[in-house]
Amino acid sequence: MLRNVTLEVSLKPFKDRSDTGIAEVCETIARQWIPLTRHAREISIMFWAADGSEILDYRGRMQDRFEWAKYIGVANPGIYGKTPDLPEDQISIHRKPRLYMDQPEDFTYGGLRRIAGIVRKVFSRENRIVKVGATFDPGPEFAFSSFKYERHREILMGDDLAGASFVCCYAELNGDDREYAGFPHGIPQGTSLGTFLGRQARHFCRDLGFDYIWFSNGFGFGMNTWGVTGAVFDGENFANTECEEIKRKIFQFWSDFRKECPELLVETRGTNLSTGMDLASDAVPLREIYRDIPGITPPPNSPWAALNGDFGAELAGWMSHIAELPDGKGFPFRFYTHDPWFINSPWLDRYGRSPHDICLPMSVARIDGEGNIAVPDSVNLLSVDDSLGNMPDQVPNEVIPHLLDCLATLPDEPGPVVWLYPFGEYHDKTFSGNGINEVFFGDWFMRSAINTGFPVNTVVSTANFAFVFERLSPADAIAAPSLAAENPEVFALLEKFLRNGGKVLFYGPAEAENLRGLFHFSTCEPLSGEMELTINGQRENIIHNGIYSAGGIAEQVSGNDVRVIATARTENESRTYAAVREFPGGGRAAWIRGTNSFTIAPNGRYPQMLDRSRWYYPEELMRKILCEFGWKLNFEKYSSAQPDPVTVIKKYANARYLAAYVPDMNTVEHFGFPEGAPVFTNTETVVANRISKYALPKASHLECRVFLEMNEGAVKLKEHTLSMPGFKRRLLLSGLDNATVRLRPESGFESKTTALLDPSDPPYATGDFLEPVRIKQFGGTVLEYKNVTGKLLISW
Repeated sequence: MLRNVTLEVSLKPFKDRSDTGIAEVCETIARQWIPLTRHAREISIMFWAADGSEILDYRGRMQDRFEWAKYIGVANPGIYGKTPDLPEDQISIHRKPRLYMDQPEDFTYGGLRRIAGIVRKVFSRENRIVKVGATFDPGPEFAFSSFKYERHREILMGDDLAGASFVCCYAELNGDDREYAGFPHGIPQGTSLGTFLGRQARHFCRDLGFDYIWFSNGFGFGMNTWGVTGAVFDGENFANTECEEIKRKIFQFWSDFRKECPELLVETRGTNLSTGMDLASDAVPLREIYRDIPGITPPPNSPWAALNGDFGAELAGWMSHIAELPDGKGFPFRFYTHDPWFINSPWLDRYGRSPHDICLPMSVARIDGEGNIAVPDSVNLLSVDDSLGNMPDQVPNEVIPHLLDCLATLPDEPGPVVWLYPFGEYHDKTFSGNGINEVFFGDWFMRSAINTGFPVNTVVSTANFAFVFERLSPADAIAAPSLAAENPEVFALLEKFLRNGGKVLFYGPAEAENLRGLFHFSTCEPLSGEMELTINGQRENIIHNGIYSAGGIAEQVSGNDVRVIATARTENESRTYAAVREFPGGGRAAWIRGTNSFTIAPNGRYPQMLDRSRWYYPEELMRKILCEFGWKLNFEKYSSAQPDPVTVIKKYANARYLAAYVPDMNTVEHFGFPEGAPVFTNTETVVANRISKYALPKASHLECRVFLEMNEGAVKLKEHTLSMPGFKRRLLLSGLDNATVRLRPESGFESKTTALLDPSDPPYATGDFLEPVRIKQFGGTVLEYKNVTGKLLISW
């Protein structure tokens, strides 16, 4: 059961301010979403009343009016300068906002309190715990704010949209003599924003009946919370010596806020980026915030992938944020249904009603300090209303089935790739004043690896790995560490894992002596710039920028027991780029140097990937080198510039599941798993040897229990009618020609699974039932049937 479902809503649907009108809106929301909320212990209603300025301006008077989010577009367009002198229909809503309806009524604090009370009353009928949340956003978008953009511009330090336009959490306020609920005699000069916001939030939430506050759009996590550059990185240089001071300022915000507002739960949106990216751009001390600030929740996955298609950033960012958690708490999943401000509804337009941004992130899992698999325990929906205040039934009717499907198959074991995340090491490197470039490199490289098809779904911190590595199956888990080799204790565990038959994929510069020793590397003069990359004889052109890629390529293999996979060459010199070493007992270690194939403009907001028609992306080697571990994921594309599918592979009830997003469906996917060619349930495929071919749709969430070794042929696997009582499922596999069939039976049904060759008519009680060989070399139970021709009815 879910811990919580949060339904986010603006005030736009509340056009009728009578008690009856308010209740009707609440009843509609409850009716639409009850197929989901009935699975949760708690229901939270989170109000996007304004932009948080209603909290900053609050004087403690219910009769006061506040500026509310009644606009479409950027409510404070003055950040862009003068509005263009054009006809209104030619001016962007970013430069000139529009009211969402003719003559919307003003809102008072008392009116907002009344809505919060009616919401609580209506939703309490479902016999759930009901919480009501307020929001604070640092930007200019949602409601007009005289506090931020006229009276106290000194708190604007983040230039996320245009100049200094976003509130920075560690800003200090200039004094004023206005009355506020927490400061009845005005704001003293130099008051920290944490102190002021904390005291105001305490009064506001207590007086209006709010149970928690949501910090939006990266607030609390640095200065430029949307960008690759920030307080300690300008796109070319890392300000290593300033990291400790920035850390102190950010942490001081949280300390000041908690001192003034000690009990209010704080939920966080976090940034669009990852722990390592935030450390390298803004020195964000997530470790210390998690560890020392009580009563906060970790960020969910970013909704930004709906806008820019960067699902690698979404998945890598989310996994990095949940590698370690505050107080051992669960973590939320968030889905972008409607946008209440910018006249788009992502489910209907940006996603095109395709559930890829449900299937991909809901395949993510973490391993906690006790070795248990942890999955999302709550769901946030942004939002239940659109920019016009409408709440069409179509969206919940279509979205909820996909949510329930993924909730029913959340991972219960580690996936094939376990990201060994250096959560502590990244913080140590950043604040030691040495090595922040490696922190920058690591997460951006993983982001691009995911964007080129690397199928990672499971994350464990290096601290937790020390407690759980023996519970990872050497036959079924590939540990993918960055910087772990610099931690002697973790590296010793990885070596033990390798010598017990485990698989490890290292990436990044081989700075650590023990990693150089493992692959017999000698260190040479680093190479950067344009060069040729030879991969198993195939030549590609790359650009390796040392600023973005933790220095130049300096490794050179000198041992005979290491096989070189890729070599980087300039006109005069060469360096090892990727290598593999085998160990007695079946263990295998691979290493990829790694490159970030992008450029960054000075103080730029986001990296720009290189022209892929000219330059090869070495990030895709992370996917391709998996063939050394028995995994083959290759994409047949019409052009090298065509984007790759994003793939995630998880395990549930002993089955493998593929979640995939195919940005360009002019692609044929070739899959080979360790068990053989995967045949996904309710699909047809052509199998050749151990590879199956698929032309996947935009989004996939496919179960796989059947795998084949067969010379060649077209096969299909269909759900079959039960036909008789006493069975849970039947699958009919056809098109077999002298095939080896491997089946992953459902957990708990290993001894109750049968395979009937060439079934005729029900009741399927007699015939040629094949005897399987039970094998465990692939992790979990696998039933093997050899030399099978014809049809096979699999039942349990």
